[in-house]
Amino acid sequence: MQEERGGERVLEEEYKGNHGNERIPGSDEPIFSIEVPSCVKEKCHEYRGVVMPNLMPPRALKALENFKVRSDDVFIVTFPKSGTTWMQNILVLIHHEGDVSKLEGDHVTRKSPFIEITDVWNHTDPRKAPPMADVASEMPSPRILKSHCRLSWLPEDIRTDEPKAKVIYVARNPKDVAASFFHFCRLVDVLPSYNSWEVFFEEFIAARAPQGSWFENVLPWWERRNHPNVLFLKYEDMKKDLRGTVERVARFVGKSLSDDVIDRIAEASTFGAMKKSKSANPDFILAKIGVTQKEQKRNSSSSFMRKGSVGDWKNYFTVAQNRRFDELYAKKMTGSGLEFQFE
Repeated sequence: MQEERGGERVLEEEYKGNHGNERIPGSDEPIFSIEVPSCVKEKCHEYRGVVMPNLMPPRALKALENFKVRSDDVFIVTFPKSGTTWMQNILVLIHHEGDVSKLEGDHVTRKSPFIEITDVWNHTDPRKAPPMADVASEMPSPRILKSHCRLSWLPEDIRTDEPKAKVIYVARNPKDVAASFFHFCRLVDVLPSYNSWEVFFEEFIAARAPQGSWFENVLPWWERRNHPNVLFLKYEDMKKDLRGTVERVARFVGKSLSDDVIDRIAEASTFGAMKKSKSANPDFILAKIGVTQKEQKRNSSSSFMRKGSVGDWKNYFTVAQNRRFDELYAKKMTGSGLEFQFE
């Protein structure tokens, strides 16, 4: 554990600078205004003071900001590892009124594009691939779009206090997010592979992990939860009542579905069903586009869909780490009224 980097000074450190993907003169290393592990320098860059994967270069992030929103768009917005693919599966099936056959030969992530990356589905070199936002701009309506970006980086018609299209925000308790994100970084080649949980924990708690601060991602959407175009959901509530979640989402997007269709969508959206499905489990699409899965080289049982449980963080957080995180959590969440189930 890198204790010398912990403490209040680091936890409150402000990111400064906007280096994009500039390089150190005479070096292939990107410029960072903050100290980061070598694996981050290899796989990421700094954009507006936030560590971002190279899969999301500045040109793609700028294309996201300038993306033209349509009133019938539905955005799924989350911090990474918060149930994004789960919600994509639910929403795509609602769009197809529970007809699972509509996904055969395709994948929910193709039907609900990740709009801040480059088009790695159709281009082998991500440096030359067009921004996915440009590709999505040509999609027919209604569009289902996915983003992990903080609210201030989203298209203007979404980041306003009066979102012009529907937004489903899914939040998960940050301790489970951290544990899941650590494994995900070790699984997918386009993300930094941290040497240990201790190293990742220090980066996550200091908002230096990819996508930056969990708090800055979640809280602005919680503040907009009462807007008619915003549906704020918690991962833990989805686990407790999946069928009820499907009903809420269907109503939110204006779909009137029969009980048997709701049942069918809920059944196809369980963890077990999605893990087996070539249309839902991202393992299949990642393998198809040639994204190396690092951990699977060492452990064939490793998967994008690892556990999907509540409380797995307890297998990773030490007593000291938990105390430090609880102190930060209490400070950041004071007065918000937002509460999570942690086990």
